[in-house]
Amino acid sequence: MRTSPLASGESLPALTLFRPDGTGLDVPGVLEHGPVVMYFMRTPTCPVCNAHLRQMKRSAEQSLMHRLLVIVPGGPVDADLVSKRHPELADRIASSEDAHAAVGLFVRAGLQQSGTFVVDSAGTVLVARTSTIPLGAYDEGEVLDALGLKPETGVRIG
Repeated sequence: MRTSPLASGESLPALTLFRPDGTGLDVPGVLEHGPVVMYFMRTPTCPVCNAHLRQMKRSAEQSLMHRLLVIVPGGPVDADLVSKRHPELADRIASSEDAHAAVGLFVRAGLQQSGTFVVDSAGTVLVARTSTIPLGAYDEGEVLDALGLKPETGVRIG
């Protein structure tokens, strides 16, 4: 059991994730296609987390992100709640009873911590941003930098 959140340079632990329909999600299979932005929500109903998802949706539409995987604490019912709120992201939403703890996100001051991890195809964390207050759990510029993208165009740099 981790006692602190994953940091840049560390390896993503094995995660057991479920799609909203209850079927399992193969994380190594998702990673093999390139960098993945993994966003861990605080709760399915967190208004700030849902605002982050709306921003991520706009970014995804502009081809600013290679891949996105939203992880909701709880079970498939919780993932289904989020997928109904964000149907355009439904294929990018999963749930887990223990993934938050596996990456070092715990309940602090009565709040489930949330966070964003950019993970490469080898499972190495490129960017780690975590927060007890969800406002600090996502920074689009930081994510785009990790993916080597320019915010205004979505064009790969370098």
